[in-house]
Amino acid sequence: MKISLISVCHHSSGVLPECVESFRQQAMTAGFLPEVIVVEHSEDDHEASMVEATRPDRVLRRPNRGYAAGLNAGVSEASGELLLLGNPDIVFLEGSVGALADVVADGVDVAGPQLFWDRAGELILPIPDDPSPAAELARIMRRRWPSRRALERAIERSWRVWTADNPCPVPSLRGPLLALSRDTARRLGPLDEGYFLYYEETEWLWRARRLGARLALVPGSRVVHRWGHSTSRHGDSAVVEERSRVRFFERNYPRLVRALLSRMAPRVEPPGPDFTEVERPSEIPETEADVWLISIVDRMQPSMGSLRVSSVPPAILEIAGIDRWYAVAARREGGRWRQLGRWTWQTR
Repeated sequence: MKISLISVCHHSSGVLPECVESFRQQAMTAGFLPEVIVVEHSEDDHEASMVEATRPDRVLRRPNRGYAAGLNAGVSEASGELLLLGNPDIVFLEGSVGALADVVADGVDVAGPQLFWDRAGELILPIPDDPSPAAELARIMRRRWPSRRALERAIERSWRVWTADNPCPVPSLRGPLLALSRDTARRLGPLDEGYFLYYEETEWLWRARRLGARLALVPGSRVVHRWGHSTSRHGDSAVVEERSRVRFFERNYPRLVRALLSRMAPRVEPPGPDFTEVERPSEIPETEADVWLISIVDRMQPSMGSLRVSSVPPAILEIAGIDRWYAVAARREGGRWRQLGRWTWQTR
């Protein structure tokens, strides 16, 4: 059986080789014939030659019309029965491809891996958000009226996914890697090429969910994603993201919900004084916590996580470009979450 990896590249020759090599190794270990389709969007001859040097099965050089357009082009050229839609800045860890393939074979329509920032698996990337209108309203309300109980519920949701042994049904998935059969891809249709970057997979998965598709996160599939590689090359990424967010809301949310979001979003209260300022995360006292939440927002959602460690993993320092970080340590006691401390620091 053939499995196709479709990867859209934009000045990605520095990270692509490890992605391709780890995919091929894990696919063959799982008994699949690997196929690599690279959609090259750099519009640069030297970059294209570097991509060719990774020896993908096919390189599709295309004008950069966005990530969705690149994935659609790759899917149309792939010949595998199983498709992996992936960023170039990912690394497949042991067993990752086989675990995804097993879940899709068992009837899940679209599956995603457990994503990590680091190879050691100490920093788990945030669980996917529910893109439904009701969930978005709830997120805005939590930011405007934060409470310990709301944070406890958020910790519990993350904990259940991060510690799961079996595939978890989820309302959405994160875009760095999605697995599905060719038949499912045909049934769900292409991604909307009206999105240049951001929200393309969010809308596609939201459409899939409304069509009755089953989505699952697969804990047995562990994949490293060095988040930010592609977006860091777009100087106007914040503008593009906001444009995509507005487009998603206008296309998928009722007018009343959009009006409520518009009215409530600007009125988020400033952060409270309950975070202890430290110079660097290494100054946080050792704390035997069940879970650490680490976020760039003081409401702690979305959050990266670290499980059953006594301090914030040093790998957090490798993430560049973000100035202010927040961390919360928590322990599960009697089915409830008790916060053990809250800290913040400024990166230098």
